[in-house]
Amino acid sequence: MLYGYSWYLDAVLAGPDWKWVGLVVIDEQGGYRAVMPVPLRRKWGRWVVHQPFFCQFLDVFSTDDSLDIVRFLDAVRQRYRYGSVLSLHRQPDVLTGFDTVHHQATHVLNLSPGYDAVYSRYSADRKLNLRRALRYGWMVIDSTDAEPMIRLFRHHHAGEIDGGVGLWAYDILRRVIHTLQERGLATIRYALVDGRVEAGALFVQEGDRIIYLFNAASEVGRRGNARTLLLDQVIRENAGRFHAGKPIFFDFESPLKKTVVDFYRSFGATEDGFTTVRWNRLTLAERLLRKGLTPFRHRS
Repeated sequence: MLYGYSWYLDAVLAGPDWKWVGLVVIDEQGGYRAVMPVPLRRKWGRWVVHQPFFCQFLDVFSTDDSLDIVRFLDAVRQRYRYGSVLSLHRQPDVLTGFDTVHHQATHVLNLSPGYDAVYSRYSADRKLNLRRALRYGWMVIDSTDAEPMIRLFRHHHAGEIDGGVGLWAYDILRRVIHTLQERGLATIRYALVDGRVEAGALFVQEGDRIIYLFNAASEVGRRGNARTLLLDQVIRENAGRFHAGKPIFFDFESPLKKTVVDFYRSFGATEDGFTTVRWNRLTLAERLLRKGLTPFRHRS
């Protein structure tokens, strides 16, 4: 899993207010039997558990499937009093002691059957919009420059996000892209019309998974179904391929937004579940401090 590599965690959790630690189970020979990366963010002068951007979920990594991941989660909850959000790929049947437990899903597409079989599962609307995109006259290019895609996102998408997007988030994205490019794992693809970039997407392949990690489009790109074209091209190029004998899956990295989920489902994608937990074991004084209040107010 891309998100679990130490070099990837270093990229998404860099800076004075971010870090990660590892919860490790040692075997009888002193080696690692299992590891669980724990992402941390500094808030209110303390380290709290917080899932970073560009890291949809983590997991307990082990070749021993019999390990109970609930024990790992309990250990993390006892060590850190506040968990803003932590997502794991595996989904335990029962979790107790957490304030909220959400079973969520990304959407994935098995590319092993080949393009014709994959395309046959596109919805009627998706096939129609792909035909429209092909008639639109898009020029598609690969690039190593992420800045046009970032500018598209800042101008056309950032305003739709509650609270906006801090400049530091774009710095993380640039660092992640640079790190991926150093390892030959990233593909940046743009759709142009009349020489102007109107849509872009970042695709990352590690192992048997291709991740649709980031994307953006202008109004022209949206009307011209540019992202449908970019997605279909990558699906077509990788359909029927295998990695080390395993089917390749395309991961749309679905957000919690119905319109976007419906868009990904229109490609025939199916759910791949993960679990998100939150907890708060702060004292009353700590809760007041978190809200910017003081427990006592001087009265004159």
